[in-house]
Amino acid sequence: MESLSLSLILVGFLLLVVALLPALQICQITQNRGWRVLLALIFFFVCGYLAFAYHVYRTADASPMVLGLSVILMLGAVFVIVVVQLSRSSLLLLQEIAQSERHLARHDSLTELENRQQCTKYVEQCIQQGKAFSVLLLDINNFKQVNDALGHFFGDKLLVAFAGKLRSLAKQGSKVYRMGGDEFVIVTDAASETKLFSLNNGLLKTFNDGLVIDEVHVDVFYSAGARIFDAEEKSSVTELMKHADIAMYAAKNSRQSLVIFDQALHDGVAAEFELFNALKVALSERKLKVFYQPLVCGHNNEVHGLEALLRWTDGPGSYISPLRFIPIAEKNNYIKQITSFVIEQVFKDLDNFLTIEPGVTIHINLSCQDFHGRYLINQLVELQSKYQIQPSCIVFELTESMVMVDVEQARYMIGVLIDMGFAVSIDDFGTGFSSFSMLRELPISQIKIDRSFVSSCLDSDKDQAIVETTIYLANRLGCSVVAEGVEDSKTAAYLNSKGCHYLQGYYISEALEKNSAKQWLHSHRMVKKVLKR
Repeated sequence: MESLSLSLILVGFLLLVVALLPALQICQITQNRGWRVLLALIFFFVCGYLAFAYHVYRTADASPMVLGLSVILMLGAVFVIVVVQLSRSSLLLLQEIAQSERHLARHDSLTELENRQQCTKYVEQCIQQGKAFSVLLLDINNFKQVNDALGHFFGDKLLVAFAGKLRSLAKQGSKVYRMGGDEFVIVTDAASETKLFSLNNGLLKTFNDGLVIDEVHVDVFYSAGARIFDAEEKSSVTELMKHADIAMYAAKNSRQSLVIFDQALHDGVAAEFELFNALKVALSERKLKVFYQPLVCGHNNEVHGLEALLRWTDGPGSYISPLRFIPIAEKNNYIKQITSFVIEQVFKDLDNFLTIEPGVTIHINLSCQDFHGRYLINQLVELQSKYQIQPSCIVFELTESMVMVDVEQARYMIGVLIDMGFAVSIDDFGTGFSSFSMLRELPISQIKIDRSFVSSCLDSDKDQAIVETTIYLANRLGCSVVAEGVEDSKTAAYLNSKGCHYLQGYYISEALEKNSAKQWLHSHRMVKKVLKR
C-alpha cells in the first residue's frame, strides 16, 4: 500500500512538472494575471507533492486514507495538465486566427501582395521620412476581355502570375502592392526618369515572353504611370496616387508602357477638366447643335440619308471640334447624356426632312457606353412613342473598336435594335484588326469605309485594294457600303464604278444645320426634277 501511494504521488508530481511548460507558454502568450497565479500554484503544488511523498516515505503510512489522498492528488494533477494543455491549444488557435486576420487585413487574399491600405501607410512613411522615391501604378491592358473570353478563374490565375513576376522586384529594393482589380503599385527608390525607364525596361523583358496559364499562352501588356516624389516637396499620399493614376491613363491612351507625370500632363488634365465642365454647361444651355451631312446614292445621285453630327458653338462661326470633347465626355461617363440629346433632337427634326424627301434615313452615332445597361433601349421606346417616328428611318452607327470592346454585349444590343425596326451600320470600317470577322459575327446591314482609305484610294495601291476588297466582300454578304471622305469628282466616279452604294463627304456637301439641310434637300430635289425633264 505504501509503495502504491508513493507511485501515485510521484505520477501526479511528474504530471505537474510537465504542466509547468505549457503553463509558462500560456503566460508568454497572454498578459492575463490569472495564468501567472496558476503557474505559481502549479509550482506550489509540485513542492507540496514532494513534501507529501517524503512524509509517506518517512512514516511508512499505508492507511486507506493516505492511499485515497494519493489517488486524489494524482487525478488532480491529471486535471491540471489536461486543462493547461487544452487552454494552451485554444490560445494558440486563437493566436493563429488573429495572425491570419491581421495578415488578411494587410494582404490581398488572391495574390498575397500587400493591399491598398498598406501601400498608403508605406507611402505616408516615405513622405514623412523626407526621402526621394517613386510610385508606379500599373494596369493590365485588355484584362476585361481576357476575363470575359476565358472566364474569371482564368483571370484570377493571370493576376496571380502577374503578381508573381512583380514580386521579384521586391528583392531589388522595391515594394509591390495590389490596389484591386488589375491595378498594381510599385514603390521604389528609383527617383529619376532614367532609373524609372530602366526599371520599366526590366519589366518589359520580364513579360516579353508572356505568361502560360493552364497551358494557354497569354501575351501580357500593361500601362504604367509614375510619379516621382522630390524629398523637398510637400505632397500628400492622395495627390501622389492621383498623379500616378493620371499618368497611367495617359500611357493607356497613348499606348505607351510608361508615362511619367509632369507639369504639362497636369496642365492637360486641368484643361480637360475645365472643358468637361464647360461641356456640361453647353449641353444645359443648348449650345450643342445637331448638324446633318447628306449621303447620296452613287449611281443616280438620289438622297439616301443624313448623318447627324454634333457641333459645339463657341461664338459666331466658331466651333469646338467633337474630336476634343467627345473623348472627354466618354472618359467622364457623360456620353449617354450627349447621345440622349442627339437622339431626341433627330427625332424632333425627322418629320421636317421626310416632308421634303420621303424615305430619307438619319444616321446617329453611338458610343460603347451607350450599350451598357438598358438606358438606350428605354429611351428609344419612350421617344418613339412620343414622336411617332418610323424606326426604319433611323440608322445607328457603331465604330468597329466600340463593338470589339464587348462582342457579346454588342451582338445582343444590335439584335435588340434590329428587332425594334432600326438599322445598324459599322462606322470607320477597316481601321481595326477584326473587320471581316465582325461582318460574319454581327447582324449588320451596312458598313462605312473609313475616310483614311477613301481619301487616298486613287494615290495608294494598298488603300485602293482595301476599298475594292471591302466593297466586293460587303456586296457578297448583302451589306450596303458607304464611302466617307469623298472630296472630289474623280474619287466619286471611281467608287461608283466599283459598286459603292452611297457617297458622303465635302464633294457632296459639308455638315449643315437643320434649316440649311432642309434647303439643301429641297434644292437637290428640284435639280433632280429639272434633270429628269
